[in-house]
Order: sequence, then structure tokens, then C-alpha cells
Amino acid sequence: MSLDYQHIREQLHRIIHDYKDAEGYERGQSQNFWTQIFNAYGVSGQVQSKAFEHRLKDDKSQKYVDAFIPKLVMIEQKSRGLDLNKAYNQVSKYYERLSAADKPRYIVLSNFDELWLFDIENPLNIKEYKCPIADLPKNAEWLDFLAPNAAMAEIVEENPINRQATEMVAKLHQAFISDGVNADELALFLTRLIFCFFADDTGIFGQKNLLDGLLTNEARSDGSNLNEVFTTLFDTLNTKDRSSRLPESYAAFAYINGDLFSQSIRIPYFDKNLYNLVVQCNNLDWSEISPAIFGSMFQSVLDIDDTADSDDKRREFGAHYTSEKNILKVINSLFLQDLRDEFSKCAKDKPRALKLYEKLPTLKFFDPACGCGNFLIIAYRELRLLENQLIAQIYGDQRGLLDISSMCQVTVEQFYGIEIEPHAAHIARVAMWITDHQLNQATAERFGTTRPTTPIVYSPHITEGNALQIDWEDVLAANECDFVMGNPPFIGAKYQTKEQKADLENVAKQVKNYKTLDYVAGWYIRAMQYMQGVSKQNHQVETAFVSTNSISQGEQVAILWKYLLVECGGYINFAHQTFSWTNEGKGVAAVHCVIIGYGLNERSDKILFSYTDIKGEPIPNKAKTINGYLINGEVIFFDKTRNQISNEIKMEKGSYSTCSGNLVMSPDEKNNLIATEPLAEQYIRPFMGAEEFLNDKERFCLWFDGIDVIKLNKDLAQMPQVRQRIDNVKTFRLASTKKATQKKAEQPHLFDENRQPPKGQNLLIIPVVSSENRKYLPVGFVSSDIVNYYANLMLANATLYHFGVLNSAMHNAFMRLTAGRLKSDYRYSNTIVYNNFLYPFDAEDVDNKTLKTKDVIGSAAQVVLDARKHYQDGSENAPTLAKLYNTYMIDPYPELTKAHNALDKAVDKAYGYKGKGDDASRVEFLLKRIADM
Repeated sequence: MSLDYQHIREQLHRIIHDYKDAEGYERGQSQNFWTQIFNAYGVSGQVQSKAFEHRLKDDKSQKYVDAFIPKLVMIEQKSRGLDLNKAYNQVSKYYERLSAADKPRYIVLSNFDELWLFDIENPLNIKEYKCPIADLPKNAEWLDFLAPNAAMAEIVEENPINRQATEMVAKLHQAFISDGVNADELALFLTRLIFCFFADDTGIFGQKNLLDGLLTNEARSDGSNLNEVFTTLFDTLNTKDRSSRLPESYAAFAYINGDLFSQSIRIPYFDKNLYNLVVQCNNLDWSEISPAIFGSMFQSVLDIDDTADSDDKRREFGAHYTSEKNILKVINSLFLQDLRDEFSKCAKDKPRALKLYEKLPTLKFFDPACGCGNFLIIAYRELRLLENQLIAQIYGDQRGLLDISSMCQVTVEQFYGIEIEPHAAHIARVAMWITDHQLNQATAERFGTTRPTTPIVYSPHITEGNALQIDWEDVLAANECDFVMGNPPFIGAKYQTKEQKADLENVAKQVKNYKTLDYVAGWYIRAMQYMQGVSKQNHQVETAFVSTNSISQGEQVAILWKYLLVECGGYINFAHQTFSWTNEGKGVAAVHCVIIGYGLNERSDKILFSYTDIKGEPIPNKAKTINGYLINGEVIFFDKTRNQISNEIKMEKGSYSTCSGNLVMSPDEKNNLIATEPLAEQYIRPFMGAEEFLNDKERFCLWFDGIDVIKLNKDLAQMPQVRQRIDNVKTFRLASTKKATQKKAEQPHLFDENRQPPKGQNLLIIPVVSSENRKYLPVGFVSSDIVNYYANLMLANATLYHFGVLNSAMHNAFMRLTAGRLKSDYRYSNTIVYNNFLYPFDAEDVDNKTLKTKDVIGSAAQVVLDARKHYQDGSENAPTLAKLYNTYMIDPYPELTKAHNALDKAVDKAYGYKGKGDDASRVEFLLKRIADM
């Protein structure tokens, strides 16, 4: 796991300094001390809250271990000067009583002067680490297991109740849909029902198990009157002043405000089976539900198409669920880490702590694509828990003595969202109310009292509507907003509906070539316009979104980020380079994403998170400037251009047939055709697309370019099969909606787009699409006798020098920066990648030194070709180019690797590059060279 240790050390230094002269007594200062250490490592408030709540009690006395995270760590903090050996003996007793499933790997002891760490990965060989507390910053790595991903999954994301509850609700949903119940009314009914299940298990109704009593005592087991029971219950929950004649079984329920039960809907009818399903749902322990997870799972239930096959992937719960770990990546950098850092400075500064405490309820958060409210839920939870920490620090953990109901100033009313789907909007509101109650309970656990949950006084502001059509100012004035965040929908330009294209036009019509943009770009542009609308002095709004990585690759970068960074004067202040954005749904594929935090205010400390493994953990790196390609480098853009920047050979696309396969043949089809129509052999040439080039496969095509028409017509009279193929091409082209293609039906025997060079030339072939797992994009020479297809690009009359440069790490680093993507594979472009790539020399530079250097590169390139030939020896099992360039754990082709390393050194020397061997360093070097031109 990679952490920003420089930042952590700075925080630890500050914490140690604050406690250096403190009294250092266990009861009054230990939780604040460890709260600040947790904050330094980015531990979420949820994890902290559970760690301090989940304390282990000694059987014989009222002593507790100070913090405990099952499976991870047990922390015992003693007063200054106390013997840690005794503390170790005490903690050992706690440890022994734990079940094997909960035993932590680490034990941490401290007395404000020393810190002892025990690693019990191997109980027979326990590792010990001890240092004075003043030396903890330089040993910051000791506690890196505290980082969020070490504990979060166990505490937050793996509770099976979320899935059990979702599956049960799904059965109810499907049964009602099959019975013809209106989908919209059903969604609201199930949302209310879920709230009731949760409220019944957590005391929101005033006492627990009231719903359980209704189902047992008022409802008939055949379900015949359950419709009436729920109708009366919902009406009661929405009524403050109730009739004195209302039965006590209903009157006992607390009044619930907030409009959840205000709308009149038809309650569906039940039978015995549905009654039993409701009872089974109610019997689950809903108090453990995570709103951030369950809300999105429930949304996936509502999205099920009842006409779809049972194996439809949309039935996989969790398809909408964004994991908490990934949400925290966004909000930590956007605002949460700054708030925690400020909190860490407040230990001995009460006025500063009060200022932060007063600031929290003034902050307003906006998710303009909020879905079921996951981002809002996690942000609210973290803000409330930080508020609890501040109350404890300012006033002390005085259980039952503080007026907590008035001290809890952070509310759900600080959170705003836009959601186009009414069902999801309902869920977001309910999920926020559930979260609020859970946090009220956490506050009660800590202070003895809390703010009452009912009647609902505070409600989140969730607006139903299309975020790219409505005015965000009508939802939350920019002058009042502090942070915009979220995960807008990913839809590529080619897959947008007419309505979505209209949405994009509505916000982006002033952006040149906006029609090429992904749908998510609409939110980036709209957010920038929103931030530009701030008129209040000394106020700014900052934004962070999750997106598919396509908006920081290929041609979209110059379109979107030139507008945001240059025309609008924006700055990218933090970003996560490409990583795998996973969710918890079964069988749900991961998406390759980026996170981008930007605004009109430039932060002095910019952070760029990189990933050595896209499924791994982020590595934070300080950056001077983050550009649209999400690298630390010059703000530069690569538009489509017709001319090669170094005046090198023009790169062309291959030829395109537009023939529905009639001019192209497999080896068997070719052989069968020649067997029946021998005259056809003279018109057949080898045909090569990327698949054939990379995997050494054969295909052929009919090629009539340059053939005398009189001779061809004479021969066609004797080749009925060939004539039929040509006639099929004509029919296919005439059926096209494109006039240009229809025009090409006049010459159906010829390729639609013919770019084949004359015979006798060598072509350097570059596949348009290539696997992301290759360090080097496979390129190679083929004869121009082979018809090169559209799936390849080509350089005619290329030399070994060209081959060497295009095979180099320098070119491949630039390609990975600027190429588009087909899913996760690289999509090479001649107009964006090749034409913008800076060769080591201009093509017009022909001095002796340059020519000698080119020869050196050419010689190194020949060694690469020789190494390929060494392995591609013509044997049956000889590797294809695809296999030669795949990534392997153990290198099976060391001679080729050695040759590429030598070629890289030759190319680097030609550039004068002396930096590191990673892509980021090479690209930073190239961008500076290009910017200086």
C-alpha cells in the first residue's frame, strides 16, 4: 500500500508537538490523541467511530481497551509515565478471550512517551517495534496498516445483511410486478416499507418492534387485510394530530415528517405468500443496514425488467453500487482531508477548534447526478463524525452532561442533489434519513444523549430532473455551494440517444467539436459554468467527478480540457490516473476510471495519484501542474492534425472494402474458389488486418485495382462465383444510407477506400487497436504485395530508423498518453498520436551527426528484428507477435527484451533524455520539448 508519508509525517510531528507538554492522562486525552493519528492516516470517521465504540471490557472490572478494530488492531493508551509492560499483560488477556475470527494482527501500546507495536501475523514469532513517541514520524510506516483499505472492508462493506435484505425486497418487487402493480407507486411503497423495517429495529418509531406487533396482531396471516393495515399505518405516520379513537397499536407510532408518507398511493393487495415475505423481511436485523450500499442495491431491484430472462445481468444486485472506498477517494481530496488536517491543529487551540466547529454546519455539498445518494451519505456521515470529535475536544466526553441536541449543528439540509430517476430520488432521501438516525445513535453512544430523529425536521434537498437541462442555481445557488461531487453517467458519443445528444448540446454548444465528447463531459462543463457564476467575494466552489478515463485520452482532451483550463481559466488541483472503479455487485464488470478535482481556484499543493496496478492502491505524488492528460507537465493539447510535427513520413490508414465480406476470403474459401474457377487466382492477394498481423493468420481478398476492364469483363464471364460476389457488393453498397457509399456501387469490384501503395515497397504496419497489457505496441514490416486493411495504419518506405523510434519506450509512453481507448485497449491514431509525436530529429535535419545517430538507432532496431526472428523460427509452436509482446510473470523471450532495452538506450540518447524509465518521466520530458518548440 502506498501512502503520502511526507504528509503523514507532518501530521504526526504536529500531533506529538501538541501533546508534548500535555498532562497525558489516559481517560481524558487518549481518544483525541488517537483520533488525530487516525486522521493522519486517512481513516474514515465510520471506522474510527466503530473502533472507539467496539471496546473490549475486562470480565472482572470496568476497564476497557481504548480502541479495537476486529482482525486488524487493538490499541491501549496509558497515561504518561505508566509501565507499558503491565499494559501488555493487560491487553494479552483481552486478546486471548477473542474468537479466532476477531483476533487482530496488531497490538499498539502507548503512554504519550513511547509507542510499542506488536505484529502477531505469526504467533510463534511476534515482531516487536518500539520507539520514543518523538520518533514516530520517522517510523510512520509502522502504522500504515491503519490506512482506510486495511480495515474498511471488514467494518463497512461486507455485512451480508445488505444483500439478504435486497434479495428479499426483490422477491416482493417481482411478485407485485407480476401482478400488474404500477411500477412508480410500487417503488414509493417499497421505499416506505424499507424505512419502516429500519425504523422498527432502531427505535425511530419511539420504541422497537411496533411494526412487528402490527404484523402479528393486526394483520391476518393470509394477507387479506394487510393492504388496510399499511394504509392506516402510513396515514398515521403522516398525521401529527391524531384522533383519540385511533387504536393504540397505531397510535404508538411516532409522527414522521419530511413528506415520506404525504403522497397518497394505492397500496397493493397481498396474499399468504406475500404476507410471509413481508414478515421475513421484517425479521431481518435492519439496524445493521448500510444506506450507502443498500440504497443502490435497492435501485437495482427497481430497474429489473420483468420481461427479461432470469439470468439477465441487470438482476445482479449492486450494479449501481459505488464502493465506499472509491467514494472516499473523491471526498478525501476534495474537502475531507483538509478538514481533518485543520482538526489536527486544534488539539491545544480551543478558539481554532470552535472556529472549525462553527464552520462545519455552514458547508453545503451538491451532487448533480446523485442516484441513490451514496456520495451525499458518506460525506454527511464523515462530517457528523468529525463534528462529534470537535464537540468532545472542546467540551469533553461528558456522558449525559452536554446538551447534545443543540450542539449537533450539521444536518442533512446541507446536502443537495439532482436525480433524473424518481425512484432513486426517493431512495436518496430515505437513505439520508436512515443515515441521520444511525449517526444520532452514534452520538448517543459517545455522549449519552443525542438529537432526536423524529419528527423529521431536516430533509436533504433532492431535486428530480435532468441535470443537463435544469438550472443548477434553482437547486442551490453557487454563492451558497462549497463542493460539487459525484459520479455522472458514462455514455460514449456513439451510444448517446437523441435526447442525450440534446442534453450535451444544451450545455456545450459553445465548445468546439463538443459532439465528440462523452456524455459525462456535460457535467464537467456545466459544473464549470456553475463555478463561474459565483459572485460572492472570497468564495469559490470546487468540483470533483469520477469519469471513464476516455475524457483524459485521445481527441477528447483537446476538446474538453482546452475549454475548461484555457478558455475558462480552470485548474486541475488533484486527480487519480486510470484505476479500476469496482463495485460490489456479483458479476459486474469493473470500469477504467479517473477522478478529477478542478475549479477556478488554484491550490498550491496539487496531488496526482498514480497506480502501478490499476486494481491496486493509489500512490500520491505532488505535482506542479496537472494537465488534461492527467500528468505532471505542461498544459498542452494534441488536436487532430494532418502534418507530422517532425516532418516525417505520412502515416496512412489501410484500405477499406465496404463489401460485407464478399471481397474477402478465408484460406478455405480461397482454395475452393480457385479449385472451381482457376482464373480467379490471378486476382487474389494476401489480405492483412490487425488480427492477421498480430496472430499470424491468413486471409485473402479479390483485388482488381489497375486491371484492364475489358480483360476483367472477359474473365468474369467465366467466373460466375466471383461475379456473384461482386454483384453482392453492389447490392450491399446501394442499401447504404450514405450517398458516398451508394456512389461506390458503380464500381463494386474495387475497394471502397483504396490506399494501397505500389508493389515493391516495404510497409511499416501499426495495428489500430492493441492490448493495454503490452509494454511495446507491436509494429513490423510487411510487403506492399499484401493488401493492408483499415484495422492497420502504415508508413510506406519506412526505414529501420522509423521502426526503431516507433518501437521505443519513448514513443510508447507518448502513445499511452494520447491514444484513445477501445474498452481498455489502446486505439492508435495517425492524426493525434503519430502526427503529434516528436521524433528525436526533424526529417529535414541531414547533418552527419544526425545521420550517424539515426544509423545507431537503425542498428539497434535490426537487433530487435533479429531477436523476433530468433523466436519466430518457422516451427509449429513459434510465437506470434501478439505472444511475443504479451506481459509475462517470467520472461520467456529474454533476447527480445534485451534487444528492446538496447534500442531504448539508443533512442533516449538521441533525444538527450537522461531521466527515469517510467512513462510519466518520459512524457514530462517530451511535453516540455514540444512546448518549447
